[in-house]
Amino acid sequence: MKIFLDCSLLSIGGGIQVGLSIIQNIVNDPSIETVVVCTPQIDAQLDQTIKQKLKAYHVVPNVSFYKKRQQGDYLCQLEAQYQPDLVFTVFGPSYWRSKAKNVQGFALGKMLYPEIRKFYPSQLSRFKESIFDWVKQKFFFKNVDNFLVETEVVKARLVDRFNISPQNIYVISNTYSPAFEQRLQERKKHIFADQSTITLFVPASFYVHKNLLILPKVLAELKKLNDKKVILKFTVPVNSPGWQEISRVAAEYGVLEQITTVGHVPNHLICDEYLASNFVLCPSLVESSTAVFPESFIAERPLLVSDRDFARNLCEDAAVYFDPLDAIDIARKIDVVMNDQQLQNKLLSSAVRVLHKNYLSPTEKWEQQRILLKKLANSQ
Repeated sequence: MKIFLDCSLLSIGGGIQVGLSIIQNIVNDPSIETVVVCTPQIDAQLDQTIKQKLKAYHVVPNVSFYKKRQQGDYLCQLEAQYQPDLVFTVFGPSYWRSKAKNVQGFALGKMLYPEIRKFYPSQLSRFKESIFDWVKQKFFFKNVDNFLVETEVVKARLVDRFNISPQNIYVISNTYSPAFEQRLQERKKHIFADQSTITLFVPASFYVHKNLLILPKVLAELKKLNDKKVILKFTVPVNSPGWQEISRVAAEYGVLEQITTVGHVPNHLICDEYLASNFVLCPSLVESSTAVFPESFIAERPLLVSDRDFARNLCEDAAVYFDPLDAIDIARKIDVVMNDQQLQNKLLSSAVRVLHKNYLSPTEKWEQQRILLKKLANSQ
């Protein structure tokens, strides 16, 4: 069986982790010949020994939204050259139509929750996002045969919102990466949070729906509740416009000294940042799924998260929930967790159960992916 693995859209965030995990697993299956097309961000984190095991390997540049169709033409040429049995676009929408059957990962949560845009501060950003989503929707439904999603919530919303047949949507739950698990075993007895401060880890890229700009106000409100030294640790590149914006807002609220960023962290090292933190904070307005939840659980760091259906479905009683649009509520919830060791212990105890109930191990996830790929490749 020959698989064309399209990772050409994975340049930031959790998609990189998912793409890396699939590649690292698929090369060890002797029954699958794999052609990989990936971004420089994927390429930089793959060992040469893995690349050599592939049938073919191509790195394509990151291109703007307006040039993705042109890049899609190049991928069409590669497909014609290698003649795969199945095309797997790890996360779509694909901007090209494959001749072979295809399955595309869906992680465009904003397309399923368009109502969140009313909370965006800029009317221009609301308009631009709605246009981009309209275009992406057209490409998705034109170029896809089967959808692969990570939660039943996303499947249900795809069916209800776009009238997609449930038979064409497959669900394989999210997980932490094998690299995260391995690093955790190596470092969990060596890396600990600084006891002189309270560090809240915020692993997120800078997008409007990630809701990061509310956090400086949260710090200001938290100051009114206690005098503990609290630091927010981001993963936004230090020289990026996003970090400049976060810093500007933090300066306005007088909390600039309470924010820091580790910038982009390679997939195999992100575990260290969890271990070096006391808590994990996820203020996102929408997620299709996120590795932040299972990573927090397995790293044994209490999780605070937005009170939204995507979070409650996956975290159940293993997280503390807050109104992501209310800085005072977020601050109060942080204060409660910080000062209640019994609650922290309860969250971590629940996390063990929820992790096993709602998430697969990396090995289990790959097995389900492998079975699905072979099923679709062999179907008529």
